[in-house]
Amino acid sequence: MSATAPTSAWDAISDALYNILMPPFLLHHTRDPEATFGIFALINVERMAQTFVWYTVVGFAAYALTVMWLRRKGVARFSYALPIEEPGDKVSFLGGFKYMLPKSFFTHASFKFDMLWMPFSWVLNFFGLLGVTLGAGAVQGWLGRQFGHSPLTIPDNGFVIVFQVLVVLVARDIGRFAWHWQGHKIPFFWEFHKGHHSAEVLHPFGVRTHPVDMFIRNTYTAVGAGLISGTLFYALGTEYSVTTGSFVATALAFLVLLEQFEHSHVTISFGKTLDRFFYAPYMHHFHHGALPQHMDVNLGITGGLTLWDRLAGTLYWPKEGEPIVWGSTMQELGENNPHRTLRGFFFGPFIAAFQTLRRRDRAAETAPATGALTG
Repeated sequence: MSATAPTSAWDAISDALYNILMPPFLLHHTRDPEATFGIFALINVERMAQTFVWYTVVGFAAYALTVMWLRRKGVARFSYALPIEEPGDKVSFLGGFKYMLPKSFFTHASFKFDMLWMPFSWVLNFFGLLGVTLGAGAVQGWLGRQFGHSPLTIPDNGFVIVFQVLVVLVARDIGRFAWHWQGHKIPFFWEFHKGHHSAEVLHPFGVRTHPVDMFIRNTYTAVGAGLISGTLFYALGTEYSVTTGSFVATALAFLVLLEQFEHSHVTISFGKTLDRFFYAPYMHHFHHGALPQHMDVNLGITGGLTLWDRLAGTLYWPKEGEPIVWGSTMQELGENNPHRTLRGFFFGPFIAAFQTLRRRDRAAETAPATGALTG
């Protein structure tokens, strides 16, 4: 019986630092099937620390380049409800950190509540990403077992791998947009999604999401992406390979890093031309706005196509200096926020969602009959 040498404390620390300091898209995280839930939780803490480190690195680079190239005071393109310290005309580490991590955000009651909910969110997010990465292969394999090989065959090559990666990412984008549109436009689902919008500050540690809403989102993005891309790959006779899955995971890690700036005040743009086609992180700042003009707009996700918002009529282009107030509605801020406690956040949406069904039933009962013949 062989035994593995025990890992020294220094090795464990150095491995953890390596996983945190490496860019997420250069690491291929795998989970040992025999790992305990505690180990899984520690891995997710590493991911959280890695996200924060690289949010800071990319955010500071954006801040420095803006100050140096544009030669203007500060980097704020928009006006936020809470005070954010201006970093000044010259680049400095202290000024950059004060700008990226405002004290007014991290001492806010909304941030403190998010910290209570984050461990649940980390686990649910992990399984959502896992589904997108593996879904296409699972669907393609199932179709092959049920119906045999497709009459078409496309040999594997570099072009096919690029094509498959793009199809999976676009299919994920479609599935996520469908979930998001449903969450905003259908009252029953809005009550579960509303808790996400109840956050009054946004920050790189992530934003609260109700488990029901998270489950629906993961279903739409993972199953939806798997059905669309897996069915297409099967029909074309091209195999979803391990190589493709690896590139999909790498692309998702890069996009997830950029998505951290969706839920922050740091403005990241792809440039005027690319912003018209691909959803830039700063556009999501206004999606979380409680002001009337910001309700139900910009439903896309970083790196996704703005096409879906254009088709749905929900695309919103903000103006320079435009004010933003984060929250679900202007009437539900501060003490009036129904999601400011764990009890209100978790149980409140169940009650509110089923009340929407009762209201709909009552409206149907009291609606006048149509199509009746008159004498």
